[in-house]
Parts: sequence; C-alpha cells; structure tokens
Amino acid sequence: MRTEMRILMSVQIVAHCRAISGCGGVYLTVMIRWSALCAAALLLAACPYGSEFPLGSPADAVEDEALIGTWETLAGGTEDLTLIISSFGGRELLIRAENPEEEPETLRAFVSAVDGERFLNIQDEDWILVNYRIEEGRLLLRIVDDELFESQSFTSPEELRAFVRQHLADPLLYGEEDGPEWDWKLDRAAPGA
Repeated sequence: MRTEMRILMSVQIVAHCRAISGCGGVYLTVMIRWSALCAAALLLAACPYGSEFPLGSPADAVEDEALIGTWETLAGGTEDLTLIISSFGGRELLIRAENPEEEPETLRAFVSAVDGERFLNIQDEDWILVNYRIEEGRLLLRIVDDELFESQSFTSPEELRAFVRQHLADPLLYGEEDGPEWDWKLDRAAPGA
C-alpha cells in the first residue's frame, strides 16, 4: 500500500519525489507554481503531472458559470485558503489564490470536458490538469498525477485528451490505488464575506 502523507495547503507547492515514490527513479524536485490555486494535499508519494499541452483549446473551452465566485476551505480545516475565480475574456478564467501565509497569486485557466468529466487547464510553466466537480455548493478538486504518464509522450492536445479519456476510470490518473478521492473541498463563500 502506498504511503499517503499529505502536504497541506502551501501557496508554492514543492513536491519532492524520491526514487521510492515512482517518479522516474531519481530524486527530483518539482517546483510547481500552481501555488495557492488549490495549494493543498499533494501526496508525498505522488507528483502532479505537468503537461506541455492542455486538454484542448481556450477557443473550445466549456463555460461553467458555477465556478465563478469565491471559494474557501471548509470550516474547521487546518488551513485558510480562498480561491477567487472570475471570467477572463469569455471562456477563460482568472484564478486568484489567497492564503494569509503567502502572497496572493493569479493564474489563467480554462475548462475542458472529457466524457462528462470537467478539468481545469491551469497555465503556469507547464499545464496542470485538475478534475473538478461542484456538488451541493461545494467545489471538489483533484489533481492529475504523473504516474500514468511516465512512459508517455504526446505531440498534441488531442493525443493527451485521448489518453486521459482512456484512463478516466483508472484511480492512478489521480495517484490513488483504490479509487480516486477528492484532494480539496471548498465551500462557496457567503456574499459579502
């Protein structure tokens, strides 16, 4: 069984992947400025997948008005994180992450749908892919892990999308062995809060 030690809510995510974690057999420090954007809960034994390509084009992005607004970590949680998601030029989004411990950071993103599952394509040095769902006023997020991608290379967003589609039901897409769990749960902030 895989060690599932979590790194909780940091604005700059630094995932240290060691040979035992299955990240290429070498000690690797992956600096991901996906930062405060969801800045939480990466598995120590897993590494987020940083892609050369998004899952599609911003021109073909899915508009999801339900994402727009302010989201906060659940009451009683160990960290204080706020995500402010706003529309940017139609189908693109700006996601501002705020944490009292760090400087706020804003990143561009857009939504792609793959067989009914929605993914945020978050642009940083690489594209970070985050599956999300909104259920009962709660934003659920899980990051796409690099485990299935170690021996893969893609020459286009279409190839990447086809690979993700093929593995949607595979828990390893999210670095899990038994079944994908949601890494982050955020509630919509009350108006005027």
